[in-house]
Amino acid sequence: MSNGRKRLSWEETALKLAFNIAEYRSEDPYVQCGAVILKNDYSFILGYNGAVMGIDIDWSNREERRKRVLHSETNAANFIKPGEAILIAVTALPCFECIKVIAQKKIPLIIYRDELTGYDNDFAKKLAGEFGIVLKRL
Repeated sequence: MSNGRKRLSWEETALKLAFNIAEYRSEDPYVQCGAVILKNDYSFILGYNGAVMGIDIDWSNREERRKRVLHSETNAANFIKPGEAILIAVTALPCFECIKVIAQKKIPLIIYRDELTGYDNDFAKKLAGEFGIVLKRL
């Protein structure tokens, strides 16, 4: 029997969690990004953009901090083996560098909502296609 409440799909659940982890864990004052990997056993791996562990970043200089921030996708992907995931849900379309990491981990599907300015989104989409990764914008 249903309780009348809509149950989210795994994709929607992962994307909601990505936004939550970005909001509550990212230190970046300019862009908060989150990533959630849904593993084959339906467990989650969380990642957010931020400093490399043990390193301090000067967050006041926007351009300099961009050179030092670890992206949420890479942060999450560090904790899985290739072929271990169903999908990765991210707050924004991954950059082309993160697309390569996602391909290396053999994640077949990227769920995302936003497209950030300042990144070559068209090339990221092209690269995902070349690597056989499905992009789905929710």
